[in-house]
Amino acid sequence: MAPASWPPPQRHDEARDGRLDVLAQVVRVPLRSPERHLDAALEVGKRANVGLAAPAFDGLVVTPQRPLSFWRALGRATERRGYTWGRELRGGCVVPTIAGGLCLLSNALFEAAARAGWRIHERHGHSMEAIAPPAGTVPLDATVAWPDVDLVIAPVHGPARLSVTIEEDDLRVAILTAIASDERIELSHEESIVERAGERWRALRVWRRRFDGAGAVLASEEIARSDRRILEADEIGKTCLTCGEVTCRDRPAEETLVALRTIGVGASKKG
Repeated sequence: MAPASWPPPQRHDEARDGRLDVLAQVVRVPLRSPERHLDAALEVGKRANVGLAAPAFDGLVVTPQRPLSFWRALGRATERRGYTWGRELRGGCVVPTIAGGLCLLSNALFEAAARAGWRIHERHGHSMEAIAPPAGTVPLDATVAWPDVDLVIAPVHGPARLSVTIEEDDLRVAILTAIASDERIELSHEESIVERAGERWRALRVWRRRFDGAGAVLASEEIARSDRRILEADEIGKTCLTCGEVTCRDRPAEETLVALRTIGVGASKKG
């Protein structure tokens, strides 16, 4: 569905919504990429983009009848609105793109919703993988791309309030409700590595079970399915700022690359 098909976002109004201050779920995501995937200029842009987008979600009230659409809440992220060059994984390279890095925010929102037992109306997985999921964890990700690739989530019981903030080097996404829930959430996943046309792919499926306070199963469902091409060692860390391939259709204009390299030098000196 188009973003405009979903209800417009509403800020918390205690007179209308009541007190929503019981912490139901919290997710913290590091803003800084692992060193091997670090590009100073694009890190600066990613942090700026996530910091600009976060207030659009902070304080929103979401109910079963009023789901949260990522793009309905944020709107189109354009340079005119202040978004800048960040990182996007495309074609096996890290490509500079306006508003790049917002998937950090959609990932965190999806993880919080999944762990809180929320209904997942729409979610799309990434098609490439530069960093393998940590062993022993359930991989939870959600990519977004204006306007057709959206993330749409809603509580099963509502209302709930979102708190989305930047705290030092972390993005913090919290869900707050009126009362504590006695439900228990159990996540599990299955993954396999397959080869297709000489490339390695990770096939992922994630399931969730919701239990009531007595341990009875309330729901059992698949909440995510992804097929990701695993980048080869020589692809990891490759960006348009270091790649010499000038005919690539995803490569920004040379003046943009020069400006980004200048930003990167300045950021490296500060670091």
